[in-house]
Amino acid sequence: MNQLIKAAIDHYQAQRTEALATLDILFNDATAIGEHTDLLTEVKKWTESLAEAEDCLSTLKKNFKVNG
Repeated sequence: MNQLIKAAIDHYQAQRTEALATLDILFNDATAIGEHTDLLTEVKKWTESLAEAEDCLSTLKKNFKVNG
């Protein structure tokens, strides 16, 4: 696989993982939230990040026949 495509895939996979981890904390671990008072804004922000990462991964895989 081309190293540039691999780097892009790695980037979006990491973005996806970060968004999933953050959303999991927001939804399931109230003690970790701390001083965030605008939780809905945080949820929307990380949901958009997740959607972007998944969309970009799908686009790369579709157009460059990337496996995995």
